[in-house]
Amino acid sequence: MKMTNATAFSFPARSRLAEFERAANHARTAEIQAALSDAIARGHADGLARGREEAAAEARELLDKSRREGLERGHADGVGEMTAAAAALREALDAFQLERTRMTAEAEAFCVDLALAMVARMVEADSVRTDFVRRSVQTALKALAPETPTAIFLSPSDFKCVGAAMNDLPLHEDAALAPGSSRVEGGRLLMESSIAEAFAQVRSAVLDAKIKRTKSRTAAEKRDAV
Repeated sequence: MKMTNATAFSFPARSRLAEFERAANHARTAEIQAALSDAIARGHADGLARGREEAAAEARELLDKSRREGLERGHADGVGEMTAAAAALREALDAFQLERTRMTAEAEAFCVDLALAMVARMVEADSVRTDFVRRSVQTALKALAPETPTAIFLSPSDFKCVGAAMNDLPLHEDAALAPGSSRVEGGRLLMESSIAEAFAQVRSAVLDAKIKRTKSRTAAEKRDAV
């Protein structure tokens, strides 16, 4: 029977075990610390990236909001300016219309007064008066036809001017008649004419028309102003 020598085996000393345990704890702590540092770094990077994205998104939103508000304010300001300009233009047009109406009325009144003044001067001329007397007598003769006049009375000045041209008619002077007037008698018929009365009638008709136009224009301006 062969005998072999057994290998001697001994347990580590307690101090050696403690050293192993400290080394293991140190390694574990270092690993944990490294993992923690790495997690912190990743968290910081992720948070920084997320923060940048959120900041960029918020900046874009603020920019869009500012742009929209700017456009809205610009549109409102533009509309306000256009409205004010349109109102000013309407007021200017209304003022121009009133001024044109006033100037037209003044021009019409001036023309009417001037025309009446010219006619008034014209009827004072001997040639105009005598022509009126001659035409008035001829009109009266036509109205009397077929009757013939028994007497035709004229003012002394008109008798001198037309007497020779109308010597075939029974002309007589009447100092009571004003120049430009005549009286034609034919039996029971009596026809009188006067250039002064004719001018007065024309003047009255023209002034009445002028007053009516002024009233109509004033009423139209009041309606437009409402």
